[in-house]
Amino acid sequence: MSKRIYKNEKSLVSTLMLLSLFVDQWNVFVVPMSNFFIKDSFIKTNLLFGLASGAIIGGAAVGSLLGGILSDRIGRKKVFVSNMLIFIFADLGSAISPDPAVFIALRFIAGIAVGSDLANCYCFIMDAIGRGDREVTGVKNTLMASFAIMTINILILLLLFNNADYVSIWRLTMGISAVPALFALLVSGYLGESPLWTKPSENGKPPRLEFIRKLRKDKLKWRTTKFSWISGIASSVEVGTFAFFIPIIISNFRISSIIDQRYLIIFIYSFGLPAGILGPKFLPKMGLKNLSIYGYTITLISLIGSGVFIVYGYYLIVPLFMILFVWGNHWNNQPILTSQSLISDPQYRGSATGFSNFISEFPAFLSITIFPLMAGILGIGASTLILALAPATGLVVSIFLFREIYGYENSFTDNEKVQIDGA
Repeated sequence: MSKRIYKNEKSLVSTLMLLSLFVDQWNVFVVPMSNFFIKDSFIKTNLLFGLASGAIIGGAAVGSLLGGILSDRIGRKKVFVSNMLIFIFADLGSAISPDPAVFIALRFIAGIAVGSDLANCYCFIMDAIGRGDREVTGVKNTLMASFAIMTINILILLLLFNNADYVSIWRLTMGISAVPALFALLVSGYLGESPLWTKPSENGKPPRLEFIRKLRKDKLKWRTTKFSWISGIASSVEVGTFAFFIPIIISNFRISSIIDQRYLIIFIYSFGLPAGILGPKFLPKMGLKNLSIYGYTITLISLIGSGVFIVYGYYLIVPLFMILFVWGNHWNNQPILTSQSLISDPQYRGSATGFSNFISEFPAFLSITIFPLMAGILGIGASTLILALAPATGLVVSIFLFREIYGYENSFTDNEKVQIDGA
């Protein structure tokens, strides 16, 4: 039977899913953007600080698996609502954590919601939005990350201007992240279930990894899946280490004023906004494959350049390479979940997307936890050079494995004639 989704509902899905991705990214980046204040006033050992930084990613790995399966089993909307409730609880709880152990546990719980929501959001986008538009909406994930990073840093700067103490700064940035989650929860009352989701029968539930067998049957789908897995690891290791610790790297640049350091952080990350805007804008002509190739090329240059100049103490040049890194990581990250969810059929789209995100998040969790220890032993410069292996790997798979799939026609989705009025 043909299902119909109206233009205003399509706009609601697009807007609400992007808002949800904003909430995800705020939760991912709120600790690294506040890490100077957290480490100075709350968590002072490298081991606990590494766990606090990695907890959100470890939770996201678990949440990706759970959320993807539940999205296919109980429906997209129920998972969406559950995720927003978890965010509100975990973010408010993190803001009032009495000790590091509670804080780490709550960030892990928030991470579960992040992973679950990423898998679920991409299901909604690919289910409800038409060809061409769904790819463009999917690659706006990094634009939402830039908005989140900029908002967090501007909030921190305002608190510094008002002479807030370090404890208040990180607690307020944690607590305020519950506000957009609450707004998304309220707006979700106007959101219907995905037009393509159908409740599986008890006897018709496939084995847990059945989706992998189905993906392997189609050569293009399997190549895209392998690209999503490998590229996901490469991009997540990048952003999970170098991007997470840009504020700490900057703090070593002999810039005495904490406010001046924050200005420099905002300046560097502000380049994520044009990268996040231009990626989707150029996508129809550039394609997902070239977007990935250009992104990894840029991050490879930036990591090598940053590492070399940090090692030799030329700190004034390093911010230029950091700007390149922010741009490149935005572009190489945009095709990953977009590609996986695009080529997956609706009945297993959540499981496939969640599994792909799990594969990328688990190595990132390990790298974030280990990076502070590695930097303490080898130095930040040498550790950054080692990280260049990640974009080098991503570049190879983008060139030799990935095939262009922009405008891909999903035989199940598009032949079911899900009509979008006015689209």
